[in-house]
Amino acid sequence: MFDEPRANEFTQGTVFSCSYAENYQNTSVFGLVITARCDAAQDKTQIYNYIPVVSLNDWVLADGANIAMDRIHADCLNTLKNLLKSESLSESLLHTKGVDEIYEAHFRHKENDGRSATRCQKMKSAMEAYKENKKHRASCDSIEARRDHLKANATKMESVVKELTDNRLAGFYLLQQMPTLSGASGNYVALLCEIHHIPTSLVREIVAGLSKDVWVSRNDKRMRCPRFYGDDDLAAPVAKLKSPWIEHLMQQFSMLFSRIGVTDNDFTSVKRSLSSIGLNEAATRRGRPPRPHELFCMTAPSR
Repeated sequence: MFDEPRANEFTQGTVFSCSYAENYQNTSVFGLVITARCDAAQDKTQIYNYIPVVSLNDWVLADGANIAMDRIHADCLNTLKNLLKSESLSESLLHTKGVDEIYEAHFRHKENDGRSATRCQKMKSAMEAYKENKKHRASCDSIEARRDHLKANATKMESVVKELTDNRLAGFYLLQQMPTLSGASGNYVALLCEIHHIPTSLVREIVAGLSKDVWVSRNDKRMRCPRFYGDDDLAAPVAKLKSPWIEHLMQQFSMLFSRIGVTDNDFTSVKRSLSSIGLNEAATRRGRPPRPHELFCMTAPSR
């Protein structure tokens, strides 16, 4: 999936160290260049665009966890709505009252009723799960607390990781066995929705290798990149994403920003346009659009 970086080359697919990502301030981040190869080769660009790349472990406890918790929230909410409906209560209560208020007003007095005790216990369990997940979603948990919550909902987290593995998770791209400066390799995730840039003058220094001491001595607080995590960090190219993976990544990236939504075509008017060959009557008679195989079975109107 990766080649070693070529000397003095910084082009589309180049991965470099000491990058920057919005939600990964306390961990090492890489950057993957997305600037067109032709612009890089001909030195036609004043800036280079890149997307951040973070380790899979860090991603799972940040963006991955947020996606999983959003799905847990949706499931909990759906369970609560169904339980309220079974008690002939409106689901709109969830938009106006807290779950504790709902339980106290509509379920607490039924706990000792043999026929309703089981339903009360189900509602109580669903509400506790809802509150627990909501607490983790709303706060900046410690790594340990977030990890424990994900362990308790392992199925949801596994589903998110499976989608990432198949590159079906919009906004993220899995990079397997990516090399690093230390010589070790591992699984990383490219954050396709987060785009940053660095000036060409800085690129030339990174290609040659830019140390933390040299960068800190400039005291340039305007630049977010390079960002050094460890004292021995070096901003430099570490790998180059090979073909066809770089093309596939760029295709995924483009789809995030080039999708166009249009209104649905009106079936009634389309059906009416078939009147000249008599097919609109058959479709109307059935009360539904004709299936493809039925179009060939219909006869043209007699002359």
